[in-house]
Amino acid sequence: MKAKALLLAASLALAATASGTGIFSPNAVGYVNVVVPANGYALLGNPLNGDNGTDNSLNTIIPLPHDGSFDGTSVYRFDCVSQAYRDTMQWVSTQGWLAGVPGDLIINPGEGFFLQNVAPVPLPITFLGEVPTGNLTIPVPGNNKYCILASKVPKGARLGWVGDPDTDTHEFPACTGDSIFIYDPTPQAYRETTQYVEGPGWLHSTDPLQGPFIDVAQGFFIQKVCANAIWGQTYSVGE
Repeated sequence: MKAKALLLAASLALAATASGTGIFSPNAVGYVNVVVPANGYALLGNPLNGDNGTDNSLNTIIPLPHDGSFDGTSVYRFDCVSQAYRDTMQWVSTQGWLAGVPGDLIINPGEGFFLQNVAPVPLPITFLGEVPTGNLTIPVPGNNKYCILASKVPKGARLGWVGDPDTDTHEFPACTGDSIFIYDPTPQAYRETTQYVEGPGWLHSTDPLQGPFIDVAQGFFIQKVCANAIWGQTYSVGE
């Protein structure tokens, strides 16, 4: 199926994902800790604006040790427009993150991506930068397109939907037929698909109707069946 091919194309046989998002500091400058397991993958999202809020290059937001211990670590970005993965980006300690297209190194808040740790030890990552604040928007391609997204708001919450009576959700602009794919680290596979139906909400055998829990710095796959939408969020320091 197309869904399976798209979701597994970059990872082949994904072995694991992040073991937790660690700590977030709710100030103008924040930090988020993520640990990517040894010889494993994580489906992440950049939660902060790096280097004075202007530089979201991988070399700024995810600088790795320059001792060679994590050489070969790779990042896979899915292009929501072309519906295909971009060329793989890799870390080389003597040069930093390398990409065939330099612009591919820029990953802004709101976009999700896979990170592969090829080392035999866990890879700790600290995102450090400015917290996105104000009225935040994320384009969500529709018409049955796939995309890897992440919340711009630095808090963990259920995905929810616009108008959800539970106001402590991410208020995603869902429509009937939208599907969410969450990668689960325990069985090292995608969880059961979650699908939205207007009225009840997000349908899943174990999750509540408010949908899957989306943590800080966590990416997720979405297939949106209706028209293009804008995911609007708001955040102010201290929330």
